[in-house]
Amino acid sequence: MPFSTDTSWPDGLLTIFDVCRQELQLLENRYCGPYNKLLTYCFGPDSFDFFVAPQTLSMEFFPRDAVSDSIVFLVVFDAHRRPVLIAEIKDDGWINKADLRFKADNQMRQRYDSMLGDCPLPRLWGLSLLGTSLRVYCGDVVTGNIDPVFKERPTRDRVLPSDFLKGAWNIDILSQEGFAKMKEIVEDIIGGSVAQKVLDSASILQKPITYS
Repeated sequence: MPFSTDTSWPDGLLTIFDVCRQELQLLENRYCGPYNKLLTYCFGPDSFDFFVAPQTLSMEFFPRDAVSDSIVFLVVFDAHRRPVLIAEIKDDGWINKADLRFKADNQMRQRYDSMLGDCPLPRLWGLSLLGTSLRVYCGDVVTGNIDPVFKERPTRDRVLPSDFLKGAWNIDILSQEGFAKMKEIVEDIIGGSVAQKVLDSASILQKPITYS
């Protein structure tokens, strides 16, 4: 059954996550395939209105990131290759360390810096995933505001408190709550895309016809 009418995650998808979680691959590599499958399922495997594409960043732009901190993220594009959703994927261990939670939040905001202006919809949604722990972001295309608001480190002269951003990734995406949140996000994106198509069609019809 399609995501639009399903009421919970399919057993087959949950099995994919369970199997890949047990693999001994390093860091977030084991989650790329499962999340690609999840997003493809959400936006319709037979649809040509959206597609999911893995993104890789040259480490020359992030010289302070160790190789083990590889930046892995997926983007859902519309048919014109404009971003409508960002999903940044990290391994489960990131949720237990304050410095890694801070880094995950910073990297998510960097994605918004580079992509928000290209989004064709009123909102660009973002998923920060530490394993299956989810924090949802939403960028306003008009104002440039990003929710949740950025939380500064208390002081640059001391290490981060161990509880910094603790609890911010408070949704298990594979839970029923996670399913409902993804329903909300996907419905907003698809609804916005349909409305944008109507506006684009109206704009074309209103253009004056010129004769040479």
